[in-house]
Amino acid sequence: MVFYETLLMLHGKFPANESRLLLREASRLIVERDGALFRVLDLGWRHTAQPVRKKAVGHIFYGRWYSMTWGGPPTVPQELKDIFLHNTGVVRHITLKHSSPHKMYVHRNNFYPILTPSQRFTPPLTHHVPMSEK
Repeated sequence: MVFYETLLMLHGKFPANESRLLLREASRLIVERDGALFRVLDLGWRHTAQPVRKKAVGHIFYGRWYSMTWGGPPTVPQELKDIFLHNTGVVRHITLKHSSPHKMYVHRNNFYPILTPSQRFTPPLTHHVPMSEK
């Protein structure tokens, strides 16, 4: 089994239910060709560095990014490419081949630090005096 990672960007006017159907269709294609889908990550809304011009859609400045980590035979990436090329919602897509599953995308787990209840980022509010109950 060859390991792949597919990154795709959907434009902002693409409906949420159709994006779900597109991801479901891509995962169905992988599984039907004796592959395995390991993970689908929603990487969120991101702005592009330059406007993307798509004939059927227009000028696009932001979109929703998804990452699919999967394994399968070497013929599947071309079939995935055909699905993404013929869909008007997909603005950009790329499929990367990985030599081992350890070289795949790992999301940041240190962005939001884990604090105990006694630790704080900011000092407690000193100008606020709670109202006393009478």
